[in-house]
Amino acid sequence: MHTMDAQAVVRVTTGLLQGTREEGVVVYRGVPFAQPPVGHLRFESPQPPEPWPGIRDASRPGPASYQFNAGNQGEVERIVADIDPGVPGIMAWPAYTNATYRHNRAAEDCLYLDIWVPESAPRGGLPVYVYYHGGANAVSSGSFELERGANLAREANMIVIRPNYRLGALGWVHFGLVTGDLPHAVNLGVQDQFAALKWVHENIAAFGGDPDNITIGGESAGATAVSHLLTHPDAHRYVRRAVLQSLSPFNLWCTQQRPEAAAVARMYLDLLRIDDPAQLRTIDPNRLLAVQNVLTRYFPPDRHLAWRPLGGVIDGNWVPQAPALHLSENTMASSGLEVAIGFAKDEWQFFRGHSPTVRHGSRQDVLAVLEQAFGADGAEEIYQQYHALHPDHSPGLLLSDIMSFEFFKLPSLAIAQNLSTQRIPVHVFQFSYDLPGLGGRLRAVHTGDIPFLFRNHGERDLAWWPAFDGASREEVRRVSARMGELYASFIRTGDPGPGWPRFDAEGWSVLDFGRLIEPKPGLLKPEWDIFRQHGFGSVRSMENVLVGNVREALAHTAAT
Repeated sequence: MHTMDAQAVVRVTTGLLQGTREEGVVVYRGVPFAQPPVGHLRFESPQPPEPWPGIRDASRPGPASYQFNAGNQGEVERIVADIDPGVPGIMAWPAYTNATYRHNRAAEDCLYLDIWVPESAPRGGLPVYVYYHGGANAVSSGSFELERGANLAREANMIVIRPNYRLGALGWVHFGLVTGDLPHAVNLGVQDQFAALKWVHENIAAFGGDPDNITIGGESAGATAVSHLLTHPDAHRYVRRAVLQSLSPFNLWCTQQRPEAAAVARMYLDLLRIDDPAQLRTIDPNRLLAVQNVLTRYFPPDRHLAWRPLGGVIDGNWVPQAPALHLSENTMASSGLEVAIGFAKDEWQFFRGHSPTVRHGSRQDVLAVLEQAFGADGAEEIYQQYHALHPDHSPGLLLSDIMSFEFFKLPSLAIAQNLSTQRIPVHVFQFSYDLPGLGGRLRAVHTGDIPFLFRNHGERDLAWWPAFDGASREEVRRVSARMGELYASFIRTGDPGPGWPRFDAEGWSVLDFGRLIEPKPGLLKPEWDIFRQHGFGSVRSMENVLVGNVREALAHTAAT
């Protein structure tokens, strides 16, 4: 039982909230931004939250979105064994993430957000950071302890907000494309993310926040959320600036074209052995998780394609165009926008670092992967050019270098170039801090920047990030303090100062975020030139090839 603290009570549009004081902030947990999407609201658009009487206790997080965890593991594995047609793939993340991201308190009733307000906050005018969690649209939550906002809010004097959104098939399989029984089941996860942002804009002044100074940010699937909001016209009036970390257009959680999204929805119905799609309204969600497991592993790890069974879909409404294409090619409608973009040096190590080819593949094994996108001659030339850049890297690590650039860095740099030509301020960083844990094989890994930027690097925190085993705690704190201030300065004002210069196509300045933090003009320009020389200097060129490969693979699978 928490003692009533009148100063921690705020009034939002639906009633009074009682927060709690901890770690130098007032935190409000489990705040509903929409009605529970359960019962008749499963597979429906998010509905405005209902008012409550009295004072609502906001001391406990709401449930995470329904996901794989200790409570359902046995049942999901039993269903997977029953329905798995013998797919040849592997899970696309390291084994340790099952423990790190596990949320045992998860439910379909999940549309909540958590808010951290500096305890010494003024009555108004604080910058606001709305951060969408990653997790491949499959795991994690806005209450994920290792991304809690207390330290960032207190030390940077800003309000941090972290929303949930529906995960898995409940939010990201678009059954509305293949059946009239679920007409609103298209881009439900995107709709949730928009609903959270709208709620923040309408209510944040009650917490001392400035509704005209909202930065949206996210890492991995969270960056995809940001890209969707940046390309949706109705969201523009809510957003002052944006942070995209580890954005990729081509991975499991990324935005699909309509034919593949419809194919995925039909595959769910087939694997579930459902003739009447209306059954989806009442089906055991563990069965949906089982199909998700199968489709995540649907293709071998060395298939070079854009397989995106848990991504949004271009529907002409919530997602009018593939966001990475839009951001890298089109003129932005938003005036006054400011953008920061980051990625990890060794992104691919997280997703395929445990595959046989990356771990100990031969040169021929690597060329066989590259040939699927670049042809035999192009694969040979790109391999040789990357070998010249990294002569001490094994063939498998060279593949990781190439795929890290292709899937993450190339799209981000293309976006940065397009925005900078429109005089939109863009700041780019590369996380390059090689972490020693797990034998050092993950290197500067996807998600490795999170403890630094959120300033959550106590022993209790880092124990959950095995890649940090053996890292100097003093050095981690030093790097976090320096990079964290640049990051926070961007969120507060859009201008991190001379320590992090703007990116443009002439200076090509990328902030190298490693043991030292310093801008490096021309960083990654040789890699960009390699891809451009081979006809792959745009998001569209990669999209065309990788979507063509997935369509060919799906057609072959259907034929056999």
